[in-house]
Amino acid sequence: MHRKPCFLILESLATKCRDGCGRGLCDRIVSVVKTAKVLCISFSEAFEKRPVELLQLLSLKAQDSFTEAKLLVQTHTIPPARVAHGLVAAHRGGYLDSQKEEGPAPLLWRFSDFFKWAELCPSDSEIGHALMRLVITSQEIPHDCEVELLILSHHFYKSSSCLDGLDVLITLAANRVKYYVSEGDFSCLARLVTGVSNFHALNFILDILIENGQLEILLHKYSVEDATKCTPNAADRGFQMAIITSLKHFNPDDLDALSMVYKKFDMKYDNAALLESRSNHLLKQWHERRYKDSGDLLESMIYLIEASEFYSTLDAGQKAYHACARASLISLQIRFPYPSPWMQLSETNARRAIINQSRFQEAFTMAEAYNLNRSSEWVQVIWEQMFKPDQIEQFLSDFVATLPLYPPMLLELAKFHRSHVVGRGGEISRFPSWGTPGEAKNLGRSFRSLLRRIRDLRLRVQLATTATGFPDIIEACNTALDKVPGLLILRRGHGGVYLPIV
Repeated sequence: MHRKPCFLILESLATKCRDGCGRGLCDRIVSVVKTAKVLCISFSEAFEKRPVELLQLLSLKAQDSFTEAKLLVQTHTIPPARVAHGLVAAHRGGYLDSQKEEGPAPLLWRFSDFFKWAELCPSDSEIGHALMRLVITSQEIPHDCEVELLILSHHFYKSSSCLDGLDVLITLAANRVKYYVSEGDFSCLARLVTGVSNFHALNFILDILIENGQLEILLHKYSVEDATKCTPNAADRGFQMAIITSLKHFNPDDLDALSMVYKKFDMKYDNAALLESRSNHLLKQWHERRYKDSGDLLESMIYLIEASEFYSTLDAGQKAYHACARASLISLQIRFPYPSPWMQLSETNARRAIINQSRFQEAFTMAEAYNLNRSSEWVQVIWEQMFKPDQIEQFLSDFVATLPLYPPMLLELAKFHRSHVVGRGGEISRFPSWGTPGEAKNLGRSFRSLLRRIRDLRLRVQLATTATGFPDIIEACNTALDKVPGLLILRRGHGGVYLPIV
C-alpha cells in the first residue's frame, strides 16, 4: 500500500480543520518538518529547538531555504526583535555558494538578499536596531564590514521613519570617522557617505575627503544605485550640490577637480561655462605677459571648442556659435601675431581694429568674436574701405558672399558720400578727408563698385540720387525700368492696360 509522507497528511488535516480546532498546530508541525528536511536533521531535534534558532539556521542557508523560513515565521509567534536578531546573526556568519557581489567577509550576503530576508520581520526599525547593536558590540570588526552594516541600518531606520535611530547612527558614524582617517582608510569613508546618502548630516566626511585629495575615490564609490532608498534624482542632486560646495570651499582654484565632477554627473552646461572660464583665465595670463607665448592661446582655443561642443548638445546655439567665434579669433591671433594683438580688446578698440582690416574675413572674425556683427557696425567699415580702391572690390565680393547688403546701411553709405561731395565738414570731419581730385575720383569709383552689386534697380536709383554725382547710373536704371512692363490692371468694360511702375 502506498503511503503519503507525514507532512502531506498534516497539510491535508490543516485544510480540513477550522480555526481554533487544530489548524494552527498542524501548520506549525508542517513548518518544523520542512525545516528539519532542509537542515538535514531529524524532526525530534528540530522540534526541540526554539523557532528563532530554526530561523537562524535556515537563514544560514541563504536563498535555498527562504520559503521554509517564511512559513516558519508565519506559523510561529516570534517577536520582531528576535526575528531581526536571527537574520542579522546569520548575515554576520552566512555564506553564499559561488555568488558574485558578496559583501566584505564575514558579511557574505548581498544587499538584495538581505532585503529579501528582512521582509520576514514586520518591523524595519527592529532590523535597524539589530544591525546597530551588531556594530556596537562586535569586537575588531573590519572597517568595510562596519560600513556596510551602518548603510543597511540607515536604510531600515529611514524606511521606518525612526528618527532616534538615525540620530544615534549619525553620531556613531561621526565617532568612527576619526579612526578611519587615522588609518588612512578613505575608501571606507567614501563608501559610508555615498551609501548612506545623508549628505547634509555627513557633509563633514565630504570635507575630509576633498581636503585630503580623495575626490576621485569619492566619485568612484558613488552611484545612484547606492541611493535607491530615496528618489535617485534627489540623491544625485544632493550629492552634486554637497560635493561642489565642498570643492569651492577647500579647493576653489582646482578647476580640474570641478570639471571631473561635472563630467561625472553629465552637467554639460556647467562644464561648458567652466571651460569658457578657463579659456578666459588663460587669455588674461597671455595678455599680461611681456613675452607672448602661443601655448596659452592653443590651450584656450581647445577649451572654447570643447565648450561649443557641450553647448551644441544642449541646443544652446547662440552660445555655441559665440564660443566658436572666439576660438576663430584666437586662431587668427596665432597666425598673425603682429603688429598688434587681436585678443582682450575693449569694444571701442575692437571697432577700430575691425575698421583697419584690409580683408573682410579678418574683420568678420573680429566682429563675430566681439558681438559687433550688426549692419549698423558694417556701415563705418565699408565706408573706410571706400578710400582704398585697390581693396574695395575684393572686400565687397567677400562681404556679399557672407552677409546681405541691407537697404538701410546702403542709404547710410549714400548719405556719407553726399556729405563728402557737398559739405566735407561738420559731423563728417571725423572721417578721413580727401583733399585731392584723385582721392575724390577714387571715392566715386568705389561707390560705383558698390552700386553695381545692387540688383534692385529702384534701390540703385534711390542710392545714386541720394549720393549725388552719378547721373549716368540713374539714366541707365530709368531706361531699364521703362522697358519692364508694369502691372496689368483689368477694368470693367475695358481691356487690360499696363500702368508704369515708375
